Amino acid sequence: MATHIDPVCGMEVGEDTAFKTLYKGKVYYFCSRQCKEAFDKDPERYLKGGPRGMPHH
Repeated sequence: MATHIDPVCGMEVGEDTAFKTLYKGKVYYFCSRQCKEAFDKDPERYLKGGPRGMPHH
């Protein structure tokens, strides 16, 4: 099973259980719906600044 690093919180996530989104032709994997939603709102923030911990709502 492939694992990926959630770009929002930095958690390691398994490809088969992760939330996913496509951005600029690349698939990104997330540990939770909250991390996916945070990334979807401002992907460049996380791609340029790196993981920032779990998003707060």
